[in-house]
Amino acid sequence: MDSDYIQFIRYKLQKRLKRINSSEFQSFHFTLVQTWGFLQGNEITKGILDDLERRCPELEAEAEKTLGGAPQVGLSEDENDGICYWVVKKCAALVELDTEINVGHQLSSGSKHNEAVECFRLTYVEPLFDYIDEHIDDKRAVLAVLRKYKHRCEWFRRSELLAACKQDTQKGEKVLAHDLYEYLHDQGLHFHIEPESASGRIDLISSQTGKDRLVADVKIFNPDGGQNAAYLTKGFRQVYDYTKDFNEQFGYLIIFKTCEQDLAISTPRQESCVPFVTHNNKTIFLVIVDIFEYTESASKRGRLKTYDITPEQLIQCDTDKPNALQV
Repeated sequence: MDSDYIQFIRYKLQKRLKRINSSEFQSFHFTLVQTWGFLQGNEITKGILDDLERRCPELEAEAEKTLGGAPQVGLSEDENDGICYWVVKKCAALVELDTEINVGHQLSSGSKHNEAVECFRLTYVEPLFDYIDEHIDDKRAVLAVLRKYKHRCEWFRRSELLAACKQDTQKGEKVLAHDLYEYLHDQGLHFHIEPESASGRIDLISSQTGKDRLVADVKIFNPDGGQNAAYLTKGFRQVYDYTKDFNEQFGYLIIFKTCEQDLAISTPRQESCVPFVTHNNKTIFLVIVDIFEYTESASKRGRLKTYDITPEQLIQCDTDKPNALQV
């Protein structure tokens, strides 16, 4: 996963924290504002923070007390994460340059401004970065499991899965979905199969320990069988709707390619091994699993024929709102 986009974001996150750690009191507020801009401008970190805000709206009042001269800290990790989020968010929105210094002086016995800034950083900024880092690891872990499943199918189960899928084309997706369920169960993920939501039934949503749930749906790509780009577009919409129904920031569309033609999903984020599309603060990862059984070796297959799907095909944007699509 070192080459994955999420690891790239984690590296950039660490650089921002290092910059904050080295900031003197004169520049600390500006550095904090710039860092908050980065966190809000990236789909992964913004999704994590938006989810945190949704879970602890009542802790905004504790942040107001903190900025008002009575610093607050949480009695539990969850409570403290929420307070840190609201404090950093509110400080980043202020035009005053000394709020962080004043809060730091309330927390420390030192008289120097740099000591106060250091105390503010250790109390509110660093715990928030730890929270983000842990949740980025969660997303990396999910993608790592899905990529391992992709390799397992393509290297060892290709013929078996394709035959099972063709045996009953009406239930082909369910056969493949249950194979995915079995694998995830073996990897230690616990989930409910096809729970109801306002948008219908989703293939999988995990009930793992903690607050995060894995929202995933399985689709077959085979244009000759009517499961074409338009079919995948419907699957993308389903996952997007499910992320809204279950209040999750991330979703996964698992695409089993059962045809010879290649399938490419072009997104500007070329750093990512797994393509993804972000819309309305929801990020959908698209994992392509190739289970087509090729009769010839790679050197004899001739010119590559491919279907290319773009984010614009997955999401039709209102022309009056050109910024509605983020990728």
